[in-house]
Amino acid sequence: MKTIKIISVVLRGLPNTLTLLVASFFLATVLGIFLTWLNLRKNRLARGIARLYLGLVRGTPPLLMLLLAYYGLPVLLKSIGIDIDHWTRMTFGILGLTIGWSAYLSEAFRSAYLSVDPGQLEAARSVGMSDRHSFWQIIVPQTAMIALPNIENLLIGLVKATSLVYVIGLYDMYNQATNLSNQTSGVFQLKIFIILALIYWAIVLLIEWGFRLIRGHYAKMMA
Repeated sequence: MKTIKIISVVLRGLPNTLTLLVASFFLATVLGIFLTWLNLRKNRLARGIARLYLGLVRGTPPLLMLLLAYYGLPVLLKSIGIDIDHWTRMTFGILGLTIGWSAYLSEAFRSAYLSVDPGQLEAARSVGMSDRHSFWQIIVPQTAMIALPNIENLLIGLVKATSLVYVIGLYDMYNQATNLSNQTSGVFQLKIFIILALIYWAIVLLIEWGFRLIRGHYAKMMA
């Protein structure tokens, strides 16, 4: 089988892979920020809810999280009168990955926030800056800069995790490659999966390049 044929078949799953990646990372970031806010509050109930969520999710394998979202959530919600059987596999895939990565991102945000010297807020107050202004102008940029390496690693991990959606029948690149391998009775299996690995690697290289640009931008801002 020609290499160009393999690439064309595998890339049919690229739109689904990228949709999963972008949507779940965006939603996980939003949810992760909210969880960080809960976890840093003085309210014990808020902290308890956040820590329970983080503990359960971080202790659950991503593959199992996808299965629970796809098979378990409809049954759970149907028991209280909510029908989500019309949801697409893509929706469940995004939901499962979002839940998992929101916990990891929340911990990245929390550790970065706690690494920023709180004395800078006092210094900002001494020169007349409001707490809100100093938070957005001083604390948030430094927190983002500190968190960037962990965010990059988590995004790269999410790229690889998108391949797990094969368990709910979603046609991503991995599923396309597996089906192609089965159609050829495994004769070209090694070649197919090497090409698939190179495509994933290319995506990761683009992410690393993008984060280098972001770090350079932040370095100029902080200079």
